[in-house]
Amino acid sequence: MLRYLSFSFLISIASATSYDDRLADFALDFAAAAYANDPSKCIQKHGLQMAIQTKVACDSTYNQCWAYIAYNETIVVTAVRGTQTRLQLITELVETMSAPKKSFPSGGSVQRYFYIALKTIWKQGFGQKLSNLTKTLPKAHFLFTGHSLGGALASLTSSLFAHNHNRTITSDRISLITFGQPRVGNMDYATGHDELVPRSWRLIHRYDIVAHLPYCYESLFSRQCSSLYNHGPYHHGTEIWYPGEMTNSGYLYNMYRICTNTPLNEDRSCSNSAYIHYNVADHLMYFNKSVSDYGEAGCPV
Repeated sequence: MLRYLSFSFLISIASATSYDDRLADFALDFAAAAYANDPSKCIQKHGLQMAIQTKVACDSTYNQCWAYIAYNETIVVTAVRGTQTRLQLITELVETMSAPKKSFPSGGSVQRYFYIALKTIWKQGFGQKLSNLTKTLPKAHFLFTGHSLGGALASLTSSLFAHNHNRTITSDRISLITFGQPRVGNMDYATGHDELVPRSWRLIHRYDIVAHLPYCYESLFSRQCSSLYNHGPYHHGTEIWYPGEMTNSGYLYNMYRICTNTPLNEDRSCSNSAYIHYNVADHLMYFNKSVSDYGEAGCPV
């Protein structure tokens, strides 16, 4: 029954063009599963099977990046693990602040740490496996997801996938849903990503600080993000801000804002307006679940 319901649900959401919180709830299981040494329980919960799982040292201090692809005949899910250790977080921050951005194939420039991590994962057969699945599953929907660092790498993966397959996969068959995703690249990257993956939603839980890192350049006369002639970090679309607790008491599914005001993709009336409250605790919790603990526990009902 679970398998049948999952298929019916996925068919219905695959054609949706606007944000669907049911799809976000579905995606969270896969983003959380990336934290587990064995993500099979979360994957099988939705009737999918593993296509490939990668664990590889991906930075200068040999922190590991984990990623996997799961699929059924309806959907292919690519999920990447978030930051796992304090050392990995420090490495990310140091490289983000000190290393120049890297040009990205889909357009613009991205943070060097994220670029190197994706390149390392891609070489483990990830890109080839996705290409193979476009041929064996010609009607499937491709969903990319991740939490924290995993969200940044999912963003890059979705952009690169859409760029590489723009002649064979239409944009309505590609979605990105991330949780607490940091800024990935500059405004040119954001623009290119939005063109390639218009079905892209960045969930931000209340005062999640990681969603505001690395800090954007702010305009001189107001606290709003500026592209600073394309040099500064800048988000792509579309922010979905949950300003409350994301609990069953009323914020789980119906209390969110779709942030499309100015500046584009850096809506100053959404989470950017709450800068004095930013904290780490909200980064760890999405849909009332500790993301990493939930995944490690096998995504229990």
